[in-house]
Amino acid sequence: MRKGAVAAVAVAIAALAIAAVANSTRADTPTTGYVATGKTPIKLAFSTWNGYMALVIAAKEGYYKNHGLNVTYTVIEDPVQRFNAFKAGSLNAIATTVDTFSRTYAKGIKSVEVLGLDASAGGDGIVADKSITSVEQLKGQKIAVSAGSTSQWLLAYVLSLHHLSLKDVQQIDLTSGDAGAAFAAGRVKVAVTWQPWLSKAEQNPNGHVLVSTKQYPTIITDHVAFAPSFVQQHPDEVKAFIAAYNDAMKLIRTNPTKAFADVHSYLGQSASEIAATMKDSQAPRTRLIPPSSTRSSNSRTLRCPPRRP
Repeated sequence: MRKGAVAAVAVAIAALAIAAVANSTRADTPTTGYVATGKTPIKLAFSTWNGYMALVIAAKEGYYKNHGLNVTYTVIEDPVQRFNAFKAGSLNAIATTVDTFSRTYAKGIKSVEVLGLDASAGGDGIVADKSITSVEQLKGQKIAVSAGSTSQWLLAYVLSLHHLSLKDVQQIDLTSGDAGAAFAAGRVKVAVTWQPWLSKAEQNPNGHVLVSTKQYPTIITDHVAFAPSFVQQHPDEVKAFIAAYNDAMKLIRTNPTKAFADVHSYLGQSASEIAATMKDSQAPRTRLIPPSSTRSSNSRTLRCPPRRP
């Protein structure tokens, strides 16, 4: 369970950050929002996922800098490597899914979730050969899935609904992006992946999306969390980070062409492809975790675009 002191700090930050976001104005005047006075570096990591695009846009557009922040980010696809770096102190902020925060908390890696990013509403799923038409047919199949990731958690969840478990399938450990690529290349008959690989599977004459979070739109949500010590010692930086993120979200809504251009290299997708996948997580809107639910992670709920862990 979380410590009361950390929880109190987190609640206070969320409450103050709501005011910070409320006071920020249009995306073209980000400095009118909350500005941090310190220069403590924020070292952030996340994977490739459309729902994280505003984190990249804030860097590309200078919003972090305008809010008095020194933010560097690293794309680390493997969630185990990401959290090892977080535990070692090489990172002090991380973006991933709530279920991943829960699993890592259980292993002693504590974090404080301060910002809700998105919810997957069709952005994650299981792709399969067209000969596989039911979840029950997955029994005994070789399935490409990233061990210890949200994709594996989704697979376990879907299997459990059909009276199966991970023990009933043969797992091939690939990152979620590589799993999608392996399926597209015909190297595996089943893969657990995310966009844009789900759309590619639908275009594949030999494949289809067997199940996706379109059927389960509330089970995968992404948050940003900080190290508990960072939250306690640098609340101004956390509030300014949220304000900078809010500016990036405004740019996505008001000038998507410019916003999508900022993340072309990060996502490896064209503007039209990014726009097409946004329906799978719905329109992005900044959502702070409210004081009543802010937590030290032993736990995506804003809906926004499609990765990830």
